[in-house]
Formats: sequence, C-alpha cells, structure tokens
Amino acid sequence: MKILIVTNMYAGHNSAQPSQGVFVTEQVEALRVIYGDAIDVLVIEAFRGRLAYLKSLVQVVRLGRHKAYDVVHYHFGLSACSAPLVRLFSNAKVVVTFHGSDVMGRSWMRAISLAAARFSHACIGVSDEISAKVSRGSRRCVTIPCAVNESLFVEPGNEYMKKMGRKVVVFPSSPTRPEKDYPLFKSVIARLSDTSGFEMEERHIDGLDREAVRDLLLQADCLVMTSEREGSPQSVKEAMAVNLPVVSVDVGDVRQLLQGVSHSAVVEGRDAAALAFAAADVLTRAARSNGRTRLKSLGYFSTEVAQQISRLYESLTHNKRRHETH
Repeated sequence: MKILIVTNMYAGHNSAQPSQGVFVTEQVEALRVIYGDAIDVLVIEAFRGRLAYLKSLVQVVRLGRHKAYDVVHYHFGLSACSAPLVRLFSNAKVVVTFHGSDVMGRSWMRAISLAAARFSHACIGVSDEISAKVSRGSRRCVTIPCAVNESLFVEPGNEYMKKMGRKVVVFPSSPTRPEKDYPLFKSVIARLSDTSGFEMEERHIDGLDREAVRDLLLQADCLVMTSEREGSPQSVKEAMAVNLPVVSVDVGDVRQLLQGVSHSAVVEGRDAAALAFAAADVLTRAARSNGRTRLKSLGYFSTEVAQQISRLYESLTHNKRRHETH
C-alpha cells in the first residue's frame, strides 16, 4: 500500500515553532513501523503564506500521478483543499483528519474544511465533538485521537523525585495564543499564591523540544488547562502519560480523558476561584495520578492508534483492490 500524508504542520519545518505538528510527525513515524517506506509526506508550509495551499494543489496532483497512491491522508481541513483534484485525477482513497480549529474556528476556515469533508472517503475527528461537526457532511467519520508517544513520555523515575519547595504549575501552551486563555490561568496562579500558602512557579509549554516538554511534565506538580476550545488536547494526554495531575475546564474531550483519573479534576465553568480551589487540593495531596493506566485503557498510545488508522486504510482499499481484480 502506498500512502501520501499531506499536512500543514510537521515538526522541524517552521523555525519559529519547531515542534509545531509534532503529533502528526509521531503518527507518521508509528505508521512507518507498519508500512515502512511506503509512506510519503508533503508538508504545506502555510507559515510562509496562503499561497502555499495553492502550490499544494499542483504538488499533490503531480505526486499522485507519479506514485499512484492508494491513500491520500490529509491532516487539518485546509490542507485538504486538493481533495477534489485527487478524486478527479486518481483512484486514491481520501482520508481527512480534523484537529479542532479547522471546524471550530473562524467561519471561512470551517466552510473550507467542511467542503473538503464532502470529497473524502473517510474523515477522522480527534474527538467526538469534532466528529459530530464533520459527520454532517461526510459519508463516514470516526473518532481517532492523536496518540501519545509512550516511549518518550514515561512514568517518573527516582531522578524526578520532588523536593520540598515551590510548586510548579504548567500552562500547556503559549501565553500569546488567545484561545488558550492565559489571563484565566494567571488569575488561578494569583489566587493560589494568595490563599494556598504555597510558593508558586508557573511554567509554559512554549518553544520547548520534546525531551524538554517531557522533563517539565515529569518535574511539575500540576498542569492547569484554561482553554476556550480544544479537540483532544495533546498536552493533557502527555501529562497523563507521566502521571502528572491535571486540573482543567470542561473543554474538548478532557472530561472523558480524566474519567477515573486520581488527583485530577474537571471544573464546570470558567471561574478562577473554582479552578484554584481544585488545584490547591491537588497540590496539597502532592501525589502523582494514574493517568498512564487510563491512557492505556483507552488505547491512546502511538502503537494502538497507528493500528486503528491502518485498519481504516485497509477497509477503504479492500473494496478498491477487490474491484480492480474483477
């Protein structure tokens, strides 16, 4: 089977954000364990401007004619602008993974993304909420989350034993991204400082390489998520993989992710006092969670997710191969 991955986010391509799209990169690496060199990747460097999407129309058609792919798998709705051409000029099956802001963001982006869904043979939403939005225009839509690299994000060893002192609370993004609501996070930290008696240190997952993200999560005491919108937030899953407690607003699939996870909480509404109260309780307990066990039970590690995607590819191409042999 020959597969082309088309994505507007892939680690190492945007020097200003070198880890952008790392979850796509890790998914491709996991799929290559199954398919080897049969997977090609085309990166749309959208950070250079929107003309990159127009350029991708020619690139995808040219690659498709030359390589005769069985599957063209797009990541992010805008990346799939060439999907109609793939349907017109090739026999490849079209798969589109939707990540959140493509169908939950600005209206023009939603319109383009949902139009692309109509030209797919199958769509993937990384959360049930996203799948519900996409399924209205897609003949087949499944929920498959972005996976966690279980070999990189591991349980803490003795070298990460916490010392007495300040409490490290992680903001899981860049403060410059308005949809992540850093002002609310800042209010939570201020209330914790005033009322909990702990000396607080806030840290951000921003501009860090993968090993640095892992080390921060291993050394931290809690992750607090205040986002206004999410799909299936990777930072929460990575925190769970290292058994870091999480306190979050009820956004995306966080409530499902944290169901039954100890020393963690999902807070209704967007009240700083309620979030600070929940975080103070977590910090007082000073214990790791059982998040990794929960992730494993959900099948959210790279190996299991790659197998789910592989089964989807096989189901799409099985009928194609059967037709070609008759």
